[in-house]
Amino acid sequence: MKIRYEQLETHCQQSLAPVYLVSGDEPFQSGEACRIIREQARAQGVTEREVFHVDRSFDWDHLTASAGAMSLFAERKLIEVRVPTGKPGDAGAKALIAYAESASPDNILLVISGKLEAAQQRSKWFTALDKVGVTVTIWPVESARLPQWIQQRLQLRGLQPTPEAVRLLAERVEGNLLAADQEMEKLLLLNGPGKVDVAQVMAAVADSARYDAFSLIDAALAGDARRTCRILFGLLGEGVEPMAILGAMIFQIRSLCAMAADQAAGEPLEQVLASHRVWDKRKPLLRAALQRHNLLRWQGILWRAGEIDRMIKGLSAGRSRDELLQLCLRMAGVVVTKARPAA
Repeated sequence: MKIRYEQLETHCQQSLAPVYLVSGDEPFQSGEACRIIREQARAQGVTEREVFHVDRSFDWDHLTASAGAMSLFAERKLIEVRVPTGKPGDAGAKALIAYAESASPDNILLVISGKLEAAQQRSKWFTALDKVGVTVTIWPVESARLPQWIQQRLQLRGLQPTPEAVRLLAERVEGNLLAADQEMEKLLLLNGPGKVDVAQVMAAVADSARYDAFSLIDAALAGDARRTCRILFGLLGEGVEPMAILGAMIFQIRSLCAMAADQAAGEPLEQVLASHRVWDKRKPLLRAALQRHNLLRWQGILWRAGEIDRMIKGLSAGRSRDELLQLCLRMAGVVVTKARPAA
């Protein structure tokens, strides 16, 4: 049974299915979905948890053994199977189908995967899990929907934001939902429940760490290569994960691709910025970026970002940090070439 992410908590509070499949590339909502399932399982007496990470060397017999093993400490257990690629292979497909055909009411199977293409959602293993359990597909929050998402999350915390405060926070987080959630929690801690205006958002943002991914994006959009390098090295030096940096960058690059496409179709640049509801203070940055690179170049930058994403996840060879630096410099308009070996 397919349900939306927004329906999951209500569903779990009513009754738990024997199988859940959570898939998608948006890490914050995927993590939230899995948290809801774990917490409801614990509340309903599922006290033991076993986690399997699937890679090329994973033995799917472990799943079969875990499903059949009796626990000495709990009557029920949660079995998590993490498949980052969304491709369990022939052995995995057979194991998942077999589990679905004889799913025990004493256990709950939670399969967590990356984004599943249409062909994968028609596969026998997906169909088998969907038939006996619940499948939840996580979709990224589009830029047009982000202010509404932020407003709803603020209101759940007892905060009443002005429209300007919501728009500013949406610009601040650039599609990074984890960062958005952290900023909202900070607003609540600093100000308590009640009204939230632009000044309070600005004060909370100013209280952030020395470097952040959004300052990095702004420096790259401005074409300031020196500052771009300094911020990136600062972020990595402070222990910020490359995936967190890349996630914010991909959201901005996708937005620029959409703007560049409108511009290529003949829409004036100022009209493009207005139709995409670009914050006034950011218009100079995005104007410069769109004048620096055309649609084809932005599409190439987005494709390269996808390659770096696969490197970070271990699905492709390469030095992800070096490639991340080159991606930032390319956004800034610096042509990066590989040094030729000496003759």
